[in-house]
Amino acid sequence: MQLRDAQRDMRRAYVNGGVGIFVSGLVWVIAGAVTFYVNLFSGMATLFLGGMLIHPLSLFLARRVYHRAKGRTPNPLEMLALQSTAFLFIGLAIAYLVSGTYGDWFFAITLLAVGARYLVFQTVYGMRLYVMLGLALIAISAVALWLGIAPAFVAFAGGATELLISAFILVPAKR
Repeated sequence: MQLRDAQRDMRRAYVNGGVGIFVSGLVWVIAGAVTFYVNLFSGMATLFLGGMLIHPLSLFLARRVYHRAKGRTPNPLEMLALQSTAFLFIGLAIAYLVSGTYGDWFFAITLLAVGARYLVFQTVYGMRLYVMLGLALIAISAVALWLGIAPAFVAFAGGATELLISAFILVPAKR
């Protein structure tokens, strides 16, 4: 399978990755709300547990709402996407360890890891939009760390950015 064919297959099977961005955006916004209305630890737990649901919920939406069939196998880009999950685990581990001293940094560090992972998705889907999304999330993280923005607002900003980008991907895909 050639790179362009593999990317086309990934875009078809996963609705350009838009459903994953949408579900992730929802998880971030919910984690921000939980942080704002309950406490930081509950928001962290919400992000962690909700994050584990992103892939299965995305697959469900791609299959049921967008009627997309599974990707062709073997597609090496599926393995690249899976392997890039290591960014998330490393980022979450660092964020959790740092949060013992600097609790307000948890969401910013985690969002930094998510942004780094989206940079890889430019190769997975062959869409430059992922570079812009990744850089936007990294910029939000940098500003949040630099200015000490409240954790709930970091989560809201990251989630809102993902929801906005998902609309650019999903609205044309539904037609």
